[in-house]
Amino acid sequence: MSKPEFFPKRPDANPTIYVYELIGIPTHIGLLKVGYTVRISEKRIDEQTKTAGIKYKILLEESAMRNDGTAFIDKDVHRLLRKKK
Repeated sequence: MSKPEFFPKRPDANPTIYVYELIGIPTHIGLLKVGYTVRISEKRIDEQTKTAGIKYKILLEESAMRNDGTAFIDKDVHRLLRKKK
């Protein structure tokens, strides 16, 4: 008889916040993209940019995990940036 699992194993997901800028796009100078992924940031950014042949530079990659074990997403960062103007 198997024992019930009271504390399920934490998933292997690694929530990450990333920030990047587009290179060589005059209309995007000074603009940054803030995103969230549970995968490798570079692969996620490639999904957004590769088909258009757009180059980018990753400026920040940080864990999206809080000390209490919860995670935040890019929309939380956007909300904070709007609040700070």
